[in-house]
Amino acid sequence: MMTMLKDYSQNREAIPPLLPRMFEIIAENMNEIAPTGNSLEQDRKLWTQAMLEELQKPGKRWVIVFSDDELAGYALYGICGDILHMDEIQVAKAQQGDGRMFPALLGKQLRDAQAAGVRKLYSYANERNEKSQGILRNLGLRPVGQTPRGHRYEGDFEDAMAWFQSKYSCKGR
Repeated sequence: MMTMLKDYSQNREAIPPLLPRMFEIIAENMNEIAPTGNSLEQDRKLWTQAMLEELQKPGKRWVIVFSDDELAGYALYGICGDILHMDEIQVAKAQQGDGRMFPALLGKQLRDAQAAGVRKLYSYANERNEKSQGILRNLGLRPVGQTPRGHRYEGDFEDAMAWFQSKYSCKGR
């Protein structure tokens, strides 16, 4: 399998045709964890509208990973000053745990953050998404606040990069 990471941050006009597949991925991942109570069509409409609004934010970064030319995951994030806002990482269920998609998406965020001189990370996890909460804790982030459906996290960039490198570095390969 060939994995290819593409940064669409400077090519936003190419994103709208990708939104249906991106929605399929997030719907598949989140419906078990945090069902909205809406119909799939209602969720698709609301999510798509929210993503079209996100496309208008100049600081938002859009990175998509493909496996054999099929969209297999994506990350949305922003860098503001010395802060990385980790908004979303989603990987298709079929590729979860393969050791390629998630590290590619997270690694891109961290490399961009490092190049920008980031010192702090902020993120959010749904209260029922234990997997995301675990990842954020592994990255050294800690809960700092509550939202109606989840937790806000913050942490130090150096801790996150150290964990990422210890887990995903080549280690002599």
